[in-house]
Amino acid sequence: MQKWPLIFLFAVLSFSCSKKESGEWHPELIAHAAGVIDGYTYTNSREAFDRAVKNGYRFIEFDFSFTADSVLVATHTWREYNVAVGCEHRGDSAPLSADFISQKLYGRYTTLTAEQVNKLFEENENLILVTDIMSDADILERYFPLLKERMVVEAFSYKDYIELKHRGYFRVLYSCLAKDLEQTIVRHMLLHHFFDGEKVEWIALHASAFNNVLFKFVNTLCSLKIALFTVNNISEVPCKYRDNIEMLYTDTILPLK
Repeated sequence: MQKWPLIFLFAVLSFSCSKKESGEWHPELIAHAAGVIDGYTYTNSREAFDRAVKNGYRFIEFDFSFTADSVLVATHTWREYNVAVGCEHRGDSAPLSADFISQKLYGRYTTLTAEQVNKLFEENENLILVTDIMSDADILERYFPLLKERMVVEAFSYKDYIELKHRGYFRVLYSCLAKDLEQTIVRHMLLHHFFDGEKVEWIALHASAFNNVLFKFVNTLCSLKIALFTVNNISEVPCKYRDNIEMLYTDTILPLK
């Protein structure tokens, strides 16, 4: 079964159609992939991180992938990385870690390993690290041993969601792309009173769900907190859904000073 129709259903069941149409709305902003730098997105670079800090972001997201020699580094996809370093011919092949470290993205931006990202956040105690590529608690604890109380993690299964919550992570988001989405909707959201296990509190939802016509007809069946991705114009978010949306992934929207 295709996932996008289920994502739309997930969104429908998660939002109220009777939300306030007026009033101020200030969701927590997440600098997506460390934020935009000179018009470039998805760099996960040191320069993007520095710009995000300067711009006042508290939540900064990094994507992570393993190199060919099993070193965790900050990158969204290897295809995008290879394009950024002028090696399109490599497709989605992962480089060795030494090659990754030595390359400059678009000839100017500095790559980061997970170890370096960990150090940046340990040095900046007011920042919260967000990641939405992996939800393996053992891997996260290995690379970010002191950050769990300052980490937002997107979980790609209900099992991972519960494990991360039990291990004390600051905030765990259940993904709208989770492999057990259908079961979790029924068992642990809609009918959670009748099944063992904790109810899901937070979800990460794609902004394209707003295009679903069912939004106009279906009232809320459960109340969830939403982390919405990726939004670069506040006007894209309908007013009636905003009360549930408490976090926004963004490339360009700046935090209020």
